[in-house]
Amino acid sequence: MSFSLVVLQGPSASGKSTIQARLGLPRVVTWTSRPPREGEVDGVDYFFKTKTEMQRLYEQGQMIEMTEYHENLYGTPMQLIEDLIRKGELRSVILDEAGATRMKELFREKVLLVGVKAEREECARRLESRGHGAADIATRLSSFEQEVEALAPCDVILNNTDDNREKIDTVVRFLKEGLVNLNGAL
Repeated sequence: MSFSLVVLQGPSASGKSTIQARLGLPRVVTWTSRPPREGEVDGVDYFFKTKTEMQRLYEQGQMIEMTEYHENLYGTPMQLIEDLIRKGELRSVILDEAGATRMKELFREKVLLVGVKAEREECARRLESRGHGAADIATRLSSFEQEVEALAPCDVILNNTDDNREKIDTVVRFLKEGLVNLNGAL
């Protein structure tokens, strides 16, 4: 079996971006309708599109998934993933439950679905340390239990807690080695 895409899903601040970085795989650059933040570059951080364009493509079935968060759209165009899989390029992407499920449904054996979780209190501490206020933390963790339950169908589930770093390092190493064996190189 040869994966083309490692999809990470999990609650806010569970460590998805950290695990993604530790895997060292190039990431899929997804689309958003929000304006670029200072220092962000189109095509590097996101592809910055209009809401109208994203909604039109979604309605035409050209977006694999699309989510609205804080009145902005985030999504993954079908053509982007089809091209990546056709070329056999190994990449990673972070998606919510609906997007991860859809990706697995469409591209089955080409997708390795990795769930990332941590304790709710730990996620709250991480968000607080990033400067998020209490209201934003409550919003981001409002669906925490459902997001953890949604990890059940994942191929691999990582419990990314601060006191579990050594085990996570081992799992990431084995995961990377498995990806190398399955795909030739990272």
